[in-house]
Amino acid sequence: MQPDIPLAGSLMPPLQFTEADLIANRQGHLGDNQRQRLQGLQKRALLIGTLGFFGFALVATIFLFFGSENNLLIMTLIGIFITICNAIYVGMFARQYMRLRADLHSGEIDVLEGQLERVVIPNGRMNNFLLRIKDEEFYVKKDLFKLFRHDVHYRFYRTIHSHVLLSAEPNP
Repeated sequence: MQPDIPLAGSLMPPLQFTEADLIANRQGHLGDNQRQRLQGLQKRALLIGTLGFFGFALVATIFLFFGSENNLLIMTLIGIFITICNAIYVGMFARQYMRLRADLHSGEIDVLEGQLERVVIPNGRMNNFLLRIKDEEFYVKKDLFKLFRHDVHYRFYRTIHSHVLLSAEPNP
């Protein structure tokens, strides 16, 4: 392996995996720390979805109330629109929750191997950092992005349903 390619150990802190997790990933299933991480993501999706639901419902109720009390069609239409937005919002977080639940239930993972392509996407005054392997894209933070090398063969381990990047390692 070339000396300028960081080993899997340097990827552990930013991707939040351990050596035991990597061994489990090589065997085709989730590690214990990764299960805890996915459970945390699942709780987060539930919390954000619930808070958003009540926030949207409150605003929609206010618009619908004032629209019906004052016979203002525009406020009623805005209330209906916000209710539809609420349904879409809750659906997105429910889908994410169910995908994470399916990943935790099956415990199986997906392995991607191939040449890594690092892509920086300018977005106004900020940049988005993207890792691409076999036409699959992973948006990552800048610190993690710097640890990978362009046109080097890597092995990525991710969840099957929610496509969360679990761990990665250079593949000699």
